[in-house]
Amino acid sequence: MDFKYKHFRQQRLYSASPEEVFDRSRAVITESVGWTITKEASDGFTAEGSSFGHAGIANIQIHSTGNGTIVDVELRVERAGVTGFMLFDVGGYYNIQIRKWLDAIQASLHQQATGQAPSAPAPLQPPNKSAARLFHGCLLLIGIAFGIYLLVTIIGAVIGLATGNLFLVGRNGNLTVHGPAARAISAVILLFGAWVVWRIMKKPHKPSIIQ
Repeated sequence: MDFKYKHFRQQRLYSASPEEVFDRSRAVITESVGWTITKEASDGFTAEGSSFGHAGIANIQIHSTGNGTIVDVELRVERAGVTGFMLFDVGGYYNIQIRKWLDAIQASLHQQATGQAPSAPAPLQPPNKSAARLFHGCLLLIGIAFGIYLLVTIIGAVIGLATGNLFLVGRNGNLTVHGPAARAISAVILLFGAWVVWRIMKKPHKPSIIQ
């Protein structure tokens, strides 16, 4: 499990040349999604931006097949964001966003094929919608509550390791442990917390698909 990034991947086949697909894909990501191109090659590009309060990196690879041109989207979204720590994709939000990107590329290609003058793609991330604000607020409150619980647990573990008296707050009641067992449990909690922090902060070794 990657504790720093949540990974998403989708692909789609288009009946257009790689050059046309590349051009329309680039336009959608930069003009419609509003992300910044950080790397570019003949077979794709990498873009970075933010979505739903989390920073993301999108690797777009474009290659030709016998039936057309395939666009392969690999999206990495940082789990830690302003709305809290993302353990899972709530409501399939990021998979839906990737589908919107691919749909926008298809619409842009269709517009070009029918002889219409290419226009700037419409923004796919409408700003400041009330429902999005409310949902962000709920996630933020959940994240704050969870963060407070973790902080109390860590403080309790530090005290338990130092004094041999461990007090843990639980959903179904509090737990108090004394003696060597308290110190052992406290050490395990602190080591696990340090390991999680290390995994989050550690730079992933997986290279970009765009060389």
